[in-house]
Amino acid sequence: MMSLRARFLFWALRKMRLKQIGENPDRIEKFLARNRKAGPALPGRWLRQKCDVSEHQIQGHLLFELAPKSTDSKLHIFYLHGGAYAIDIASVHWWFLKKLVQKTGASLSVPIYPLAPENKWDVSYAMVMEAYDRAVAKYGAENIVIMGDSAGGGYSLGLSQMLRDQGKPLPAKLVLLSPYIDLTAADPMQLELEKTDVLITVNGIRNGGLMWVREGDDPASFPVSPLFYPLRGLPPIQLFAGTAETLYSDAVRLKKRGDAESQQIDFLPYPGMQHVWMLLPIPEGKTAREEIFDFIAA
Repeated sequence: MMSLRARFLFWALRKMRLKQIGENPDRIEKFLARNRKAGPALPGRWLRQKCDVSEHQIQGHLLFELAPKSTDSKLHIFYLHGGAYAIDIASVHWWFLKKLVQKTGASLSVPIYPLAPENKWDVSYAMVMEAYDRAVAKYGAENIVIMGDSAGGGYSLGLSQMLRDQGKPLPAKLVLLSPYIDLTAADPMQLELEKTDVLITVNGIRNGGLMWVREGDDPASFPVSPLFYPLRGLPPIQLFAGTAETLYSDAVRLKKRGDAESQQIDFLPYPGMQHVWMLLPIPEGKTAREEIFDFIAA
């Protein structure tokens, strides 16, 4: 049964009518203008007290590196934040990353990657690839977990497929949190799922995709829609999705593809959960976080 805290939070999100933003280009433009004015959220006081936080510039964009002041862990998490490839990292991401540091003692790389629509996928991937190469040189690929939520989950999958194809060192594991991996919203199942989703609609998925690709690009092409690209040869994947979110369909299709290609995917569907609930301060989020901690530390 869903917790009362989750019920209240999802009710409040529905009342905010956030899912309507993605339906209307004018609303998207106004929302992104406010987001750019605010800028990316920054690591909070707890992280700065418990970690050595350094800022670097890669191709004109920020990369945060966090190293706990006292830890024996070799684990390094390369984290790609969500936001439809167009929205800056938010405070809730840093809250979630704080939980990761507390539990695992891991160090972190957090690229503040170039966003759409000002930048397209090729510009952003170039910056993230350089940030990943930096992490490999410093920590070793065998100690790295690539993790991301929503668009960051799609980014994590696409980056790993690109690394494989280029013969670069692969991470030890992938963690995909409600990943956005099909910019075309091609599954008819999503029309039903959007009725229960408080944040995301089919049109919102497609409008976000159009901002991320260049004119003339196919939104179903690699790496912008990594769902349709081979999985074989990737490291073990942990995959989360809530059954009430529109992107649940992406996760179901990814699991089916993984099974067909003998790719290890540990799929954890959560009944009734909304998009990226594992980042939220609800009991179901805590349960999911514990499963993430166990997977990456195993």
